[in-house]
Amino acid sequence: MRDAGFAMLRRGARFPTVSGLLVALLAVAWCMPLSAAAPPQAASLLPADIRAAGILTLATDAHHPPCESFAEDNRTMIGFEPDIWNAIGARLGVKIVPVSIDFDGLIPGVQSGRYNLAMECMSDDTQREKQVTFIDYAYATAVVYELASTASATSDPLSLCGRVAAAQIGTDFVASLEHVSQSCIAHGKAPLSIRQFPSNAAVLLALYARRVDFMLNDLDAVSELKKNAPAPLKVTDVGFPLFTVGAVVKTADIGLAHALLAALQELHADGGYAAIMKKWDITALTLKNPGINLASAR
Repeated sequence: MRDAGFAMLRRGARFPTVSGLLVALLAVAWCMPLSAAAPPQAASLLPADIRAAGILTLATDAHHPPCESFAEDNRTMIGFEPDIWNAIGARLGVKIVPVSIDFDGLIPGVQSGRYNLAMECMSDDTQREKQVTFIDYAYATAVVYELASTASATSDPLSLCGRVAAAQIGTDFVASLEHVSQSCIAHGKAPLSIRQFPSNAAVLLALYARRVDFMLNDLDAVSELKKNAPAPLKVTDVGFPLFTVGAVVKTADIGLAHALLAALQELHADGGYAAIMKKWDITALTLKNPGINLASAR
């Protein structure tokens, strides 16, 4: 029936009666795409209970610009991740309700069911994938931040040996520093002295107060940190690996994971994702093909 309608028009067929014309038009209409009123694919994948509630609860740690931070009103969350989660919510037809908590409470909060998902530039690794499911949407990598007046790091990770380092509790930065420290020992050099702090703000204060020699943070934070630092910063890439970051949901919530992935794919297709990455000056960290649990999949 679909092919017949188009064939009639291609051949320039005549319609001797109104009924004949009606039949042909109905045949063509059958081939046409659904109207805009039809639910998009992403929304149709959303679990029924979430669709009925109309909201998704989201946990984050809103102290990591440009991932997310509080605006001047100290209530509104801004950053490239809020832009992404709001765009996802619009495509799913639900309201995203975010709350800021400590970083190390994000995964437990999702596992317990207190929050539907968490987003906070969280790196995907195989150990975390044993606890939650990742929906990956960007790349990230760690770099060394020092006060320019006392900087000594080079592109060689061994230039960090014997120094005092800082990182936030629960982040991959701690594991990265531990790896460098072990490498220092293996090369006959002094290990790092690693100090962990409960928040990103506390890490920064330790650096600015010269209680540590350097800190690790994301490459995407360079512009924001340099802009707000009380003293000039030097940023050095010592070759930490590139990894993916993503939203996390409970392992059992595979339906929600696929709905979020479909919404991300729609965001890519309509140019919304590229616009967000450009807005926050992080196009270099674009992940062209979002996916689920990419740390193990790749």
